[in-house]
Amino acid sequence: MSIHHIGQKVTFADIKTRLPHESWMYTQNEAHDGEFDAEEVWLHSGDLHINELLLDEGPFLIMVEGNLIVDRYIGNTGSDAAASNLVVLGDLTTPYMLVGGQEIYITGNLYVEDMFWGDYNHGELTVRGNVEGGLLVSTEQYGIQIQGQRKVKRQLEEWEDLGPWQGFDMLELFVPECVIDEDTEEPFLWREEMIKRLQQGQPIIKREYIYAAELAPDVPDWFENHQFTAENIERLTHPSLLPVREQGELLNSYEFWVDGQFCRGSVYGDEYTEGYFRSLYFQDDHGCALLLKIEPADRSPNELAQQAGTPVWMISGAYRYVNSENSEWSVFTEDSPSDIQQLSNRGWDTLLQSVSNYQYVRTLISPQRIRDLLALPIVEPYDDYYDDDRHGLWIEDFYFAFRQAGQMYNDVPKPAMLRIGREYRDTQGETKVEKYFYTLHQHADGTEIVLIEYSAQEEEDEEEPLLLELHYVGGPQLLHAVQLLERGRKELMQANQDLLDGELPYAVESFAKRYWKSKGYLK
Repeated sequence: MSIHHIGQKVTFADIKTRLPHESWMYTQNEAHDGEFDAEEVWLHSGDLHINELLLDEGPFLIMVEGNLIVDRYIGNTGSDAAASNLVVLGDLTTPYMLVGGQEIYITGNLYVEDMFWGDYNHGELTVRGNVEGGLLVSTEQYGIQIQGQRKVKRQLEEWEDLGPWQGFDMLELFVPECVIDEDTEEPFLWREEMIKRLQQGQPIIKREYIYAAELAPDVPDWFENHQFTAENIERLTHPSLLPVREQGELLNSYEFWVDGQFCRGSVYGDEYTEGYFRSLYFQDDHGCALLLKIEPADRSPNELAQQAGTPVWMISGAYRYVNSENSEWSVFTEDSPSDIQQLSNRGWDTLLQSVSNYQYVRTLISPQRIRDLLALPIVEPYDDYYDDDRHGLWIEDFYFAFRQAGQMYNDVPKPAMLRIGREYRDTQGETKVEKYFYTLHQHADGTEIVLIEYSAQEEEDEEEPLLLELHYVGGPQLLHAVQLLERGRKELMQANQDLLDGELPYAVESFAKRYWKSKGYLK
């Protein structure tokens, strides 16, 4: 159906009492003595199903008294002052909406499968019901008012926005014909080309990118098999997984919680001394505990010292109930209680997957990348992570905090760490705060890794908040953390270059200005 055949042509005065009384058009008309009364309105009674709806060509208002389904798109090429406003007294369903410069009011639900893009502050979308779909975007202060729930995959307030956890790349999201990518500027969208392609039934967006936030990383399995063997326990307690052992300590271990499951891998003593063993410990949130241990077969210290190659291992296990009045250890066998057997199976599977995640994380961020960022001139005055003023600064939408290697906390030297924090709006439109921690970590075999941790803590009521260890947990948020670091790195590098060019970061503290001047970074 052509847009010129939608309903009957009436005036605004004829239908104004049928409009939602809180709509902008109604309140504006009432407040200004019927200034819209003579404007043309196309009114359709009942449900309407059309191929496309271009709001460049129509009257002052298109009003549908029922549900509206548009197969291809609803849009207008210019977002400053579109020709037609739109009111739907029911649900609206369409794959794309590229709008701006008008009022769009929907009394039911809005279903936009691929993308809603509202641009510029002369336009506003109001939905009394729910909004469901793929990508919800508002740029240049476009207004979105949703009274129901937001069930969208991703929401952006500006193209530069990151959305929850996820880096944003316009060149990956849109087909190349829709993006103008000039060497001297940030990429921007060619709205006219987007409308043209939609009119031709061609895609403008890569739908798989919208749903990429739901995809887990493809983590290689670090184990040849998942059998319960001494060889796998050796692998799970390999020096490449263990931290550098403190001087004089006999026990070296790593540990973590994942989904209510606690795991620990430990090595006690030295391989060529008496009493040496390797162990795995599992505990669940119900207080069931299981210890699996391998130790060399009985030999004298001389035999241990002289033996070359792989030792002959003895495997043993014990279990107990931590919260029980009688928490003595019992021998673990195939006849042990079912909850202990379940803990064994679940703990083993969790540990294998978590260690595979850990080894995968090694490939994601170079430790040198973190060192290079911590060594930038812009970072130098922020040399006290545990000081309220000197631990970091805002740059654009990010808050960066810095901890140099060896900084003391409670008389304990801490490793180098970069923290990136930011505020964002979630898919429900609520403001959230999140922080990601990128920490250099040394292993017993001399290798390094960048540990990646996450906190949603909103108040600074703890100096050492409880962190989600993404290097063990894995999942989509792990990749989001890597993308966030890359975006943050670019902002930090640019701010550092601006500093060297004589331009200060916004609202920077006076002590930092004095320091940069003393070092000759500022004139």
